[in-house]
Amino acid sequence: MKRMMSLMMLFLINSMLLQAAEINFLDLKSVKLGEPVADFELKDTEGNAHKLTDHQGKVVVIHFWSAKCPFVLRYDDALKAITADYQKDGVVVLGIASNTNEPAEEIKKVAQARQVNYPVLLDPGHKIADQFGAVTTPHVYVINPEGKLVYEGAVDDQGWSEAKKPGKVHVRNAIEQTLKGETVSTPQTKSVGCTIKRF
Repeated sequence: MKRMMSLMMLFLINSMLLQAAEINFLDLKSVKLGEPVADFELKDTEGNAHKLTDHQGKVVVIHFWSAKCPFVLRYDDALKAITADYQKDGVVVLGIASNTNEPAEEIKKVAQARQVNYPVLLDPGHKIADQFGAVTTPHVYVINPEGKLVYEGAVDDQGWSEAKKPGKVHVRNAIEQTLKGETVSTPQTKSVGCTIKRF
């Protein structure tokens, strides 16, 4: 019960922060459904550079990641499982850490402790989060082999409730349909999580 109350308080605080912040950063959003995603380059926690175009011809899953957010922790296993399950299909998963209150060393330490099995890229100045219009951690984007955005939103439909079991696994469905060359049936959902800290 206490945990649920804490999550509800987090939701209310997030809502107020979003109202204040959305007006500015969403004006910077350039990534749109059905359109090509512009190339970008970020370094991971080991200092290795990653470009989106390194994965041309593959399905790419980008999710905005946090070392502190309980919602990212909630979905850690699900995203690691997606990485492992679709590796044989060439699907690439990239975490992007954009929070200004999480230093690189903390991100590296937490990612290692959680045994994250995909690269976590550092987004200083939240430039890529702004480009994608990412609101929360997690906030997930699926890009098809042609480099076009085909899904954005939540991992699944669990929402804010800890008690509710997911019925629809949005990201998995988007990956499956994209791998089959089909149109994603639900291309956009509302992301659920902690507000990305931009200031």
